[in-house]
Amino acid sequence: MKKRNVITVVALVLFIALLALAKFISKRLNVIPENEPTLAGNTAGNLYNGGYFCESGDRVFFSNAYDSNALYSMNADQTEVKKLSAGDISYINAAGNYLYYYSRSSADQSGLGYVRNGRGLYRVDKKGKNNILLGRLTTDSMLLIGNLLVYTDFAEDEKSDNALVTVKGLSTDGEFNFTYFTGHPRIASSQNGSLYYAAMEGDHFLHCLDPVSGSFTAVCEANMYEPIVQGDQVYFLDLDNNYHLSVCSISDGTVRELIPERIDTFNLYGDTVFYQTVDEKDPEGYALKRARIDGTMQETIKTGVYTDLSVTSTYLYFREFKNEVPIYCTPTYGDVNVMPFTAAMDAVLR
Repeated sequence: MKKRNVITVVALVLFIALLALAKFISKRLNVIPENEPTLAGNTAGNLYNGGYFCESGDRVFFSNAYDSNALYSMNADQTEVKKLSAGDISYINAAGNYLYYYSRSSADQSGLGYVRNGRGLYRVDKKGKNNILLGRLTTDSMLLIGNLLVYTDFAEDEKSDNALVTVKGLSTDGEFNFTYFTGHPRIASSQNGSLYYAAMEGDHFLHCLDPVSGSFTAVCEANMYEPIVQGDQVYFLDLDNNYHLSVCSISDGTVRELIPERIDTFNLYGDTVFYQTVDEKDPEGYALKRARIDGTMQETIKTGVYTDLSVTSTYLYFREFKNEVPIYCTPTYGDVNVMPFTAAMDAVLR
């Protein structure tokens, strides 16, 4: 064999070997480490309120309403605020080095891990890099359980009264998609790797779904909305008692009222419940309040109508109904001290 031919063959072999090595390295880099099967990507209360805030490790990840709901991160004390990704972002979940979220629209901003591909479920690392579209879809609730994103899926691009809604599961690497059932529950509460939800068609009882096996279990025959399961207790808005906050024992089915007021939305964090009251007799009587989880020590945070109650270890965040901004906050524990969330606004102005 001529020397030139030998060099050509060696070069070709080396080229093929380098391609194989590059493919192997790329595949290893794209492998998503498995999460604990019982992991929940966010608290149920935060997800019921839009999933705009998610605390993970020593950082809080949030959708910044002052910047078209782009993805930001900060310390729990609101310092070191950083922009991670553009896009109209909600239902933020976290696990390991990754965030999972839903974006309602595309965005384009150079230099960031931005969303190019429109609405859908995305995965991005906690530094805002490697932003990947996992599934193009429309949803109004989503929760990471272990290694599966469980979500509601609308058959049409836009939500409507005629849209067919199914509950599905998507693996965190985007490779596998499962359909569990047709229906439109709110996806938020999990325990020990199972999803707990209140049915929205027929009865409104508590059901349990194992997202890995796809098996179902009937849990509690109480008419409920937005259930949050903690151990043997499930906290919920009681449809048989004018949306008062109640608690049901899963083991024996007994129901007990906690807050004797009509409630529009609530969030449960540790031993504290935050809730927006509805005063049907006095329009001026609406108020955002908090209490102990047993219903004692009720106090008013701010009079008026507020929504999107998001809780971290340090602050409760909320906004006026129908107003995107300003965002308000008050310490999660200790004295009430309502103030504007200026750190989020200042980060946009810098």
